[in-house]
Amino acid sequence: MPRYSSAQFYKDWRYCVEKDFTNPDGEQVKYATDGFRTWGGELYKLPFPTAPENASVNADCSLIAIAVSDNIYVYDTVNFAEVLVLKGHISRIDNLAFQPHNPKILVSSAQNNYGGSVPTEPTIIIWDLDKQQEHPIMEDSVISSIASQATDSIAENFLMVHTRIELSAAEEKSLTSAIEPVISQIVRTHAMSNQRTINGRLSTSFQAEIFSPSGSHLIYMPGQRPRSNHVDRWDVKIYSMATHEDLLTLRGHTDALMWTGYSPDGTMISTVAWDQSMRIWDAASGEQKFVFETTGQNWTGGFSPDSKRFAGTCGDGTFYVYSLNDGTTILKQKAGHSWMRALDWAPDSNILAIGEGHGAKPGRFALFDVNEKKVVQERVFSTEACRAPREYKSFIGSSLECQAIKFVDGGRKVLVLTSGDGGIETYDLQTWEKWRFARPNIDPPFDDEPEDERPFDDNFNNPLIHGGYRMAVWEDHKEGSIFYASLDGDSVRIWDVPMTKTSS
Repeated sequence: MPRYSSAQFYKDWRYCVEKDFTNPDGEQVKYATDGFRTWGGELYKLPFPTAPENASVNADCSLIAIAVSDNIYVYDTVNFAEVLVLKGHISRIDNLAFQPHNPKILVSSAQNNYGGSVPTEPTIIIWDLDKQQEHPIMEDSVISSIASQATDSIAENFLMVHTRIELSAAEEKSLTSAIEPVISQIVRTHAMSNQRTINGRLSTSFQAEIFSPSGSHLIYMPGQRPRSNHVDRWDVKIYSMATHEDLLTLRGHTDALMWTGYSPDGTMISTVAWDQSMRIWDAASGEQKFVFETTGQNWTGGFSPDSKRFAGTCGDGTFYVYSLNDGTTILKQKAGHSWMRALDWAPDSNILAIGEGHGAKPGRFALFDVNEKKVVQERVFSTEACRAPREYKSFIGSSLECQAIKFVDGGRKVLVLTSGDGGIETYDLQTWEKWRFARPNIDPPFDDEPEDERPFDDNFNNPLIHGGYRMAVWEDHKEGSIFYASLDGDSVRIWDVPMTKTSS
């Protein structure tokens, strides 16, 4: 069986569409003016030494918080100037989100179970940005100075003992490098004593939501992560942001939780799990309203904007739509054998966007009319333009997956982020134009250089140049623009698309 690496994929992948959205006349959509942009054409670029993990924009769209390793960088969204750096976690941050209706409260979580992380309990931090600006954590330069002073003291003491040791410059440098992380951890630990923390984990998967629409309640999972692919308790806690206490415990799931979220009217909570069930709970009492059983591991879900329907996806290639009035199944659609791990509803509560991957139709992105029970638009990638032997084409296809989908501009536009390709594409459902923000040198026109003569670019071995798996999107009605933050391997890039102009 042939072997195929991610580095080879990034070398071989070339953007090509087998099927795309079409206008009412049946013509394939075209790029808008300035609709195709590659790296270097972004509005702003925020570089980082390691790949950014996640991002969140606050309630009034004035700030964006970006998680990079164990730090959170906060920027304004006007000039993208750095406002604040939050330091408290001692492991890679796996999720963060601003509280709805409170632009200065941010929550973040670290499970502390990654390679090289300090073994400790998973921690959720509730940050008050105003307080953090008043009492910032110790600067790295101060920590470095303390570490250097400690090294000087140790070196002096070595010279005073009976078995005198004189440290070389290299040994002093090594000693300082060893002391500095210890001091940094002590500083973070003491800084955390002034923060509200929760022993638990935030949901990190597939567009999961962690706040109620009002922002008054937080969804989290307590303690250490239970075992997956096993029969274990996967409880969910509902936390009051006002009283800072747990209000409800949702019990019933026995395998990994993939998606959580509140209904838009705030009356229901849903949980989607690998235990072949999707559950609906009463948000006030915590009582279970419905259990929707499937035949496989479930991935993601979402309430319709009118809170009358719930959609969820199963790993066997089926997605479901349920009535929340009586729990009946409105739609059971077999889309294939691929994973569907991105989903969003249009504002009309009827059109459903589904993103797929790891199947026969690479990077498939489709709009379904729930009432008519049919596909109304579809985008499918092709591997035909990829410069690789045919036996590798299936590997290339399986590396393309829709990671995030979102309707914007009042439902007039829908956008999709596809991993592997690394691009964000936006379709205007009124003007039938599209925009694409992509990595360079993977879109047509392609050069005619034969594959075996094309030099291998060493940059393809650098994971920092690859497109990411996350994005943040917000609308600025004053500017009349939709802004995108693409979390790429080397930086966060800021892009924009014009909003539809409406008469006043």
